[in-house]
Amino acid sequence: MTIQAPSIQQAFQIGPFKKGDVIAGLLGFLTMIGLAAGVGRLLLGMGATTALTDGYPWGIWIGFDFALIAFSGVGFTMAAVVHVLHLHKFQPVLQPAILAGLFGYVAVLMLLLLDLGRPDRFYNFLLFYNMHSPLFEICWCVLLYTTVLVIEVSPDLLAFLPWKRPLRLVYRLMLPVTIIGITLSTLHQSTLGTLYLNMPHRLHPLWYTPILPVLFYTSSILAGLSLGIIVYKIAVRVGGQQEDPSIAIGLGKGVVFVALLYLLVRVGEVVYAGELTLLLAMTPLSQLWLSEILFCAVLPIVLWSVASLRRQPWVHWVAPLLVLLGVGMSRFDATLAAQFAVDGAVYVPSLLEWFSTFGIIAAAMLLWYLAVRFVMGFAVKLGYERH
Repeated sequence: MTIQAPSIQQAFQIGPFKKGDVIAGLLGFLTMIGLAAGVGRLLLGMGATTALTDGYPWGIWIGFDFALIAFSGVGFTMAAVVHVLHLHKFQPVLQPAILAGLFGYVAVLMLLLLDLGRPDRFYNFLLFYNMHSPLFEICWCVLLYTTVLVIEVSPDLLAFLPWKRPLRLVYRLMLPVTIIGITLSTLHQSTLGTLYLNMPHRLHPLWYTPILPVLFYTSSILAGLSLGIIVYKIAVRVGGQQEDPSIAIGLGKGVVFVALLYLLVRVGEVVYAGELTLLLAMTPLSQLWLSEILFCAVLPIVLWSVASLRRQPWVHWVAPLLVLLGVGMSRFDATLAAQFAVDGAVYVPSLLEWFSTFGIIAAAMLLWYLAVRFVMGFAVKLGYERH
C-alpha cells in the first residue's frame, strides 16, 4: 500500500475552531496596538513618548530585553542537551525551543530599536569597532546567534522545497552550527552581567559582584531548561500529540542541579563579601533579593526534588513559571529597582512604553504559535522530522 504525502493545501487545512484561535486573536490584537505605539515612538521621538530621563536612562525596554535574552537561552540550552550531551530523549523539545529562542531574539532586537536614541543608526556597531566595549561584543553575538537560530530552524522551511539536497546539507552542518551557537550564547549571556560591572556607583551591593557574568550565564541556563518544559507542553497540545511526562521530569532534574549551583554561588558571594547584614536587614531591596532566590531556586528545587510532588501535573507548569519569574525579577531588579537614582529621579513608564513592549512580546508569541501549528506541523507531515 502506497502512502502519499499530503499536499500543502491538505497540510494547512484548518480543523474545527480551537481555543488557540482565541488566544491567537488576542495576541494579534495586542500586536496591532504595539505596532501603533512603536510607530508613534519612532515618529515623535523618545522625549515625547517615554518617561526616560538622564536620571533613569534604562527603563522597562531594557528590563524586558535582558529578561527575554535569558528566556531565549532555551534555544542554546536545548541544543546543547540534545546535540552536545546526546540526550536524545529530549529531541521533541528541541524544535519548539529553537523557535522560541529565535522569536525571542527578534523581540529583543525590536525592543532595542525602540530604545535607541537614534534608531536610524542601529547599524553603527557594524562600522565602528570598539573592542573594549561589552556592548560591542553583545551586539555582534546577538546578531550572529540570531543567524545561527535561523539556520537551525531552516529544515522546517526547506521542507517546502521539492529538493532534498539542501535539507541534507543543513543536517550535516547542524552539529558545528550548534557548537558555534552555544559559544556565542556563552559569550553574550555572560557579558550582559559584565555591563553592570561598569557601574559600581549605581548598583546596590547585594546585586553588584565581580561574578555577575557567571550568575547571568547560569541563570540563563536555568531559564532555558524551564522554558523548554513549557514550550514542549504547549507545542504537543497545539499539534494534537501525546505528551510524555518523563520529558518534563527529566528537564526538571536538570533544573534542580543548575538551581542548586546558582543558589550556592549567589548566597556564597553575599557571605564572602560581608553583605549578610544588608540581606538580613529586611529592607524592600533585601526582600526583593530574597524573593528572587525563593522563586528561581528554592521553590523549584523543592517541587522537582520531592518525588510525590514532581509527579503532579500542576508542578510541571508551576515550577518552570516560578523559575522564569525569579530570573525575570533578577534582571529587572538589577536594571531598575537596585539602581540608585540620580538626584532623586523617579521613573514611571509611559503607556506607550507598556503598549509597545506588550505588542512586541505578543507578536513573538503569535509567530511562535503559528510556526508550531502550521510550519513545524507541515514538516512533520511530509516526513521531515529532525534526526
